[in-house]
Amino acid sequence: MTEGTVIKIGGSLMDIAGEILAEIPASPTLIVPGGGIFADFVRAESLDDEAAHWKAIDAMEKYGRFLSTYGYPVTHELKIPDKPTILLPKYILRKEDPLPHSWDVTSDSIAAWAAGVLKCCLLIVKSTESGDDLVDPEFERVLAQSGVTAEIINGRAFGSVRRYFEATRL
Repeated sequence: MTEGTVIKIGGSLMDIAGEILAEIPASPTLIVPGGGIFADFVRAESLDDEAAHWKAIDAMEKYGRFLSTYGYPVTHELKIPDKPTILLPKYILRKEDPLPHSWDVTSDSIAAWAAGVLKCCLLIVKSTESGDDLVDPEFERVLAQSGVTAEIINGRAFGSVRRYFEATRL
């Protein structure tokens, strides 16, 4: 495993995104944004899979830009940075295009793919930590192919992200 972490921050956590970001230590961390309300607008358009896929990637970029307003740098490169940095994924996904184009693939699977390429741990931060549709339908397959481990935590549980990083640094 490579040193570093890929952390996916769900778009449903937009209202507390600043608090979650503040819990990430100054360590090699690539932040993959969810799509949130921006992806919800795409879902409502009833587009074909191809158009919806790329518009949903645009939604991730919008949420990533929102996250960057908390003082975090952005990157278009798929590499583990020296400090917490937000991935704007459109460029790398256009270049690599590794995943099916359907709503079975969301930022969850994109984060799993990224962690697999980078050979590092994956942390998925959601609004909950249980439920039937916690991750997208392709997530488990992508994760299994990646050969990395993932942990899913509830970002609404104050301190959960900080505790994750403290536990993995022991």
